[in-house]
Amino acid sequence: MIYLDLALRGGAITVLLLLALLLWRAPISLEGRLSVSALALSESAFLIITAALPLDLHPALHSNLTLIASFTPAAITWLIVTIFLDSPGQRWPWLVASLATSAALYTHESFPDLYSVCLPMSVILYGALFILSLWSTRDDLVECRCRARPGFAAAIAGLALFLTAGQATGLLQEDSLSLALLQAAGTLAVTLNFAVWLLRPDAHRWPGETSPEISNRLPVQDEFSDPTLIAGLQSAMSAGIWREEGLTIGALAGKIAVPEHRLRRAINQGLGYRNFSSFINQARIEAACAALSDPAQMNATVLEIAYEVGFASVGPFNRAFRAEIGCSPTEYRRSALSRAYTDSEKSSPIAANLH
Repeated sequence: MIYLDLALRGGAITVLLLLALLLWRAPISLEGRLSVSALALSESAFLIITAALPLDLHPALHSNLTLIASFTPAAITWLIVTIFLDSPGQRWPWLVASLATSAALYTHESFPDLYSVCLPMSVILYGALFILSLWSTRDDLVECRCRARPGFAAAIAGLALFLTAGQATGLLQEDSLSLALLQAAGTLAVTLNFAVWLLRPDAHRWPGETSPEISNRLPVQDEFSDPTLIAGLQSAMSAGIWREEGLTIGALAGKIAVPEHRLRRAINQGLGYRNFSSFINQARIEAACAALSDPAQMNATVLEIAYEVGFASVGPFNRAFRAEIGCSPTEYRRSALSRAYTDSEKSSPIAANLH
């Protein structure tokens, strides 16, 4: 059984490293390639140092592999948020939490008492990633990502959650052969299935721009060709449906009487949006900019304007506004009103006579 464990680990490491190398020629973003490479290296190091048969490694090599392996939670998190969260601003809290978990895992090598702390941290992180993989589907417009989410949740975050929860509850002992075999066999199975999905690369799965030479090799995607649906959608947006607080793609599909999957495809392939929030928020932010730059509404608070354009609170409004415009609503208002005041001074008869 020990040699079976070694064989499974060798196969998993080989597939992981080959996958990482092959993806450097795939039409995906740089962050996508880096996240897969980071996971391949950290998981390979983890498989080497946790083998059921202790390997006779030089102490310096073992120490370096342990350090690399400790970044596995961060690498798993980086890969999942890179694929499923389009906005960089949404990713950093996940990355900070995963780095804290990785730091705890590495520190416990020197302070074994921390093992009781880092395992619950890992369980919480992987459980949250499992939920993220499924929950964020409601906002996703990219069909191939929506179809892949259940597999991602069960395979990557789910496997890690099962193994760490098993250790945390005592069902799987840290140095047992059963845990080693589950780690090796599970990693190999997940890697093979992940490779099947990734080696049919589609740049639309990954956020970020691709290089021009890679973009030229992308398969041409048929444009969405239902002008009636697009016209109905644009009519509903012009009528201000985006002002409804908590509007979901399912509710919008019901309003314009089309199946939800057709509406997702129309917004994604017909209008070029990757997620529903960015589609709705663009209309909301445009209206907010008009209100903030209107001298007649200068007495309206930012919160009142946020409510008026469909946001439930000022926090999400501020974040969406800054992501779209690059500054806070207050800063935008101050700058817009200042420009309006300057322009009005220049166009006044008194100012004209002075010049």
